[in-house]
Amino acid sequence: MKQFFKAGLVSIILLFSFTYVWAYDQKPLLPVHTFKAGVESLYFKYEEPAYMQEDGALFGFSGSYIYHGNNHLMLDANVSLVFGELDYDGQTQDGTPAKADTEDSIFETRGLIGIDFYLPNNFVFTPFVGIGYRYWNDDIGGSGGYEREIRYLYSPLGARFLQVIDANWSWGLNLEYDLFLSGEVKSHLSDVHPAFDDVENDQDFGDGYGVGFSVMINRKIGDRFGLSFEPYVKYWDIDKSNVSYWTVQDIPFASGIEPANETTAIGLRVYFTF
Repeated sequence: MKQFFKAGLVSIILLFSFTYVWAYDQKPLLPVHTFKAGVESLYFKYEEPAYMQEDGALFGFSGSYIYHGNNHLMLDANVSLVFGELDYDGQTQDGTPAKADTEDSIFETRGLIGIDFYLPNNFVFTPFVGIGYRYWNDDIGGSGGYEREIRYLYSPLGARFLQVIDANWSWGLNLEYDLFLSGEVKSHLSDVHPAFDDVENDQDFGDGYGVGFSVMINRKIGDRFGLSFEPYVKYWDIDKSNVSYWTVQDIPFASGIEPANETTAIGLRVYFTF
């Protein structure tokens, strides 16, 4: 796992260096300031192999501000919030099989910085790097259910390819590798019994990775407005956490980890742009 993300980091650094040599100056094809605001829907699946899984549809909102400067600088600040119910299929703390509904919300915000390279045929190539934060609140219902809070801090590394077809249409691709910086899972076991203390499991740098892919189709409407459609796929692969100790009224009772897990999201964002 750690060899995988190190190889990805080295590849991105080499990509930045190589493309910088081949850049050439050209009049910018993209607007300097772009705001996006819209809705998002996705199929979400989280799985801890041999233990449990949660899946279902989530809905919410997304927005971003993108800057393309005459100095080839690209800045992107974006945020999203999705929520809904998932189906839980797993087991209770004592290993008893259990099925339940969960109440879920996922908040994510990111800041990116990149360099625009103008290529033939109205192509713009933009390698980027950034910082991202993801928070998932997962409230498992039913007997033995409890609330979980899952936090990721990560660094997106990737590239965008955008082609301006004509005055009204453009399209592009977004490829991304997410370098996992740190994480935390807080399990509110006090929801199961008041005598139980809540448990926090930490995840260290390199304990996982994410990858993402999206397609962007943009239609300009008038001089200032437009619509943007972005189908996407996002995948996380996270290793097991560090060991933590489960206490009952502050008395150590048992040790445990957060199991290795995988998350897959397949979704669509529809933006109004201005």
